[in-house]
Amino acid sequence: MTSTGWPLDAPDLLAALAADNTRGTYEHLHPRFAAAVLDPTRALAAALGEEFGPVRVFRPAANRRFRPDAPPYRTDTGGLARSPGGTVRAFVLTATALTATTGHWRFDPGQLRRYRAAVGPDLAALLAGLPDLALDDGHPLVRVPRGVPADHPQADLLRRRGLQAVRTWPVGPWLATDEPLERVRAAWRDAAPLAAWLDERVGPPDPVAPRPRPAAVAAAGAPQGAGTAPSTY
Repeated sequence: MTSTGWPLDAPDLLAALAADNTRGTYEHLHPRFAAAVLDPTRALAAALGEEFGPVRVFRPAANRRFRPDAPPYRTDTGGLARSPGGTVRAFVLTATALTATTGHWRFDPGQLRRYRAAVGPDLAALLAGLPDLALDDGHPLVRVPRGVPADHPQADLLRRRGLQAVRTWPVGPWLATDEPLERVRAAWRDAAPLAAWLDERVGPPDPVAPRPRPAAVAAAGAPQGAGTAPSTY
């Protein structure tokens, strides 16, 4: 599978949607948006998938289930893959930049416990050896976790609540070539030691148990007198 990047107007389309994030604007832009933004993103995801496994492309509509006041459409495009151990690899194109990431933007509670237990000089050395990759801020705590000395050699790492290697490039004419594929692929390869460490020491997010159905909901479909207690709320 080949990828030849995004047409040069792709960032402008993302910027136009960000400036007026409404259904009317999206429907007006959609024919060109599909050709210049969505289709090239799918092609890049398919090309990366040959080496890194399936890459899920972001849906253009934002998930508003828990954020009903959020804008209705994403103002970026991209995709993400997961390593066998659950580490996330992602690429994101905005109106101003293309970014490739490897790691976890935010650990869940189980991952955070495992991460803190594993932090040591080996991780510090690994991160220092990553070529031309920055770390995101990691949503740090103000202080080190309880029970950790303030002068701990890895205090900065222990304050983190996420760990993600990042490489970013400003948009330019190179977007309309095979460079996006080459750059994202190289960034993910360069971050492979971090992905391997996270796979082994942190692992995927802990499974979330399904929420039990409230008794009132479960009883709603039962015939009257079927032995269900009346709801008190």
